[in-house]
Amino acid sequence: MMPPLSTVPDAPAVNASAPPESRIAVFVSGLDDTPSGRAAVALANALHRRTQALDVVAPMGGGPLRAALHPGIGQIDLAKRHTATSILALARIVAERRPAGLVGAGSDAGLAALAAARLAGRDTPVAVPVAVLDDSPPPQGGLRRALRGWLHPRASAISDGATTPEEAARLFLAAFGFPEPA
Repeated sequence: MMPPLSTVPDAPAVNASAPPESRIAVFVSGLDDTPSGRAAVALANALHRRTQALDVVAPMGGGPLRAALHPGIGQIDLAKRHTATSILALARIVAERRPAGLVGAGSDAGLAALAAARLAGRDTPVAVPVAVLDDSPPPQGGLRRALRGWLHPRASAISDGATTPEEAARLFLAAFGFPEPA
């Protein structure tokens, strides 16, 4: 006979060593073998070396670079086709999981991360800090330029593609309030 539910011990958390509020989320446009995909994976691995609690969030979770992520990095597939159509799903993930920081790896992913954090923070008392690894020159006109002008000032940190993954990881973690490792 099974014991009553009230006496069954709680199951341990998936990653009991890292409380949800200390996890970092990295939003990428995809894990395809492209320069921006390789930069995103390098940044995720650099962040993982500095903090063990990390999730990579992608519109579509597959891609040839998925295997290049450290096995300790969590992977969240939003089941969306494009970065721009992932904003609401990403906002839901941010509102539910409340990561200590959200990194948008790439110019489009950075804009989507900033918009998602803004949407997720509307009904919550604490805003999630967002950092952007911007890998392209500023757009010359149109909607991306307007969004960049509106959203980039709200970022905790912005790093251009010229920094190394280790430098970007250090900058972003400092912007999120993580102590410098000894």
